[in-house]
Amino acid sequence: MTSRTAAILPVHLYGQPAEMGALSSVATRHNLAIVEDCCQAHLATCDGRPVGSFSAAAAYSFYPTKNLGALGDGGAITTPDAQLADRIRRLRNGGQTDRYHHVEFGVNSRLDEIQAAVLRARLGFLPGWISRRRELAAAYRGRLRDVPSVVVPPEFESGHVYHLFPVRSTRRAAAQARLRAAGIETFIHYPVPISKQPAVATEHPADCPVANRVCDEVFSLPLHPALAVDAIDRVAATLASA
Repeated sequence: MTSRTAAILPVHLYGQPAEMGALSSVATRHNLAIVEDCCQAHLATCDGRPVGSFSAAAAYSFYPTKNLGALGDGGAITTPDAQLADRIRRLRNGGQTDRYHHVEFGVNSRLDEIQAAVLRARLGFLPGWISRRRELAAAYRGRLRDVPSVVVPPEFESGHVYHLFPVRSTRRAAAQARLRAAGIETFIHYPVPISKQPAVATEHPADCPVANRVCDEVFSLPLHPALAVDAIDRVAATLASA
């Protein structure tokens, strides 16, 4: 914390909620705002409370690969603050209060009607999709429990919605190659930690050894609501043979 610290930005990464109870205590103690990144965590909960409800504002992504996805780019911001909501509406519409009247600089970030219609039609399916993701994640956890070549990150919160299913391996390249040879696609999400991104080099970020190690080991296994459990058996068997 410094005099410049204004807010905490927790990221509910991969659909697993951040520790919002602890973060809320820190924010209260230091008089900080909380802004939640819920882009991978539609319908996730923390201690039974929906993510996005712990903060001054929360951001959601509707990119096509998200648990609730549109046909193109899209997103939403939620907030309990009516004044903030009014300002966000202005900012996403060129800073206009009404047509041709701009009170501040803004951007053109309006969600188009086609994407809104798609999202509205899909919204009713989201609880079922989340339930299926949790079932598949539980199957993965059971099948991979005794596979020595991978480490499955723990489920810290039952409100996890499993946007992705990442695992870790000190022999990641070999594990991916074996899966690829079996026709199973994997992906490395976030191979470069923030502290090593050129965009923040001028800020001289502290080294983050845990993040460095995770970025060298993490990769994501297939997970989507249409996946069959026998496909998970095949993934696990392939990893077990490594």
